[in-house]
Amino acid sequence: MSGIHTLLSSVSEPKKNDRVMMVATKAGFLTPEECARVIALGSSQTVVPGSLGSEQDINERTRRSDVTYLLHDEASNWLYDKLGREIQQVNADAYGYDLTGIEAIQLASYQAGDHYDWHMDLGEGDNSTRKLSLSIQLSAEEDYKGGDLEFMKVRDIAMKQQGSIIFFPSFLHHQVKPITRGQRYSLVAWVHGNAFR
Repeated sequence: MSGIHTLLSSVSEPKKNDRVMMVATKAGFLTPEECARVIALGSSQTVVPGSLGSEQDINERTRRSDVTYLLHDEASNWLYDKLGREIQQVNADAYGYDLTGIEAIQLASYQAGDHYDWHMDLGEGDNSTRKLSLSIQLSAEEDYKGGDLEFMKVRDIAMKQQGSIIFFPSFLHHQVKPITRGQRYSLVAWVHGNAFR
């Protein structure tokens, strides 16, 4: 233990970030028309059950939802460009992470009984370089009940207004509560960088 103390006390003072946030939100990131456009993009893709971690494990006790992937192509280019600008701004304002790129966007659909229990987005293998997670609310609030995105030991919960976006560090535990009525669409993505060190 004394070796660690000596090492830490012998290095220069770490650079602080006085504006750091655990959760950063913005209303109206996408318009209702853009939300519908994203959902339509997903409807043309193959739907698969949501899996866990970097493995393709399906465990409906932990996660039950359907997902599609929106690859970066001509049809989705506008969305990737818009997200890229927002990621850069939020990272500069609130996180200051060393970021290198975004993973293929995932469109998630939750219907009655669907949920995603407590988990982190940061994990082993390919997921070990996830640094910043984001979620965009695509459904109108009145289209469903339940499905709240919650964070462990953080009072903030995601805004439910259609088109709102929320950012959080990928190491933050979070869950999607069960849907009790209707259908909830959300767009989720992960921004990567060199592993935390």
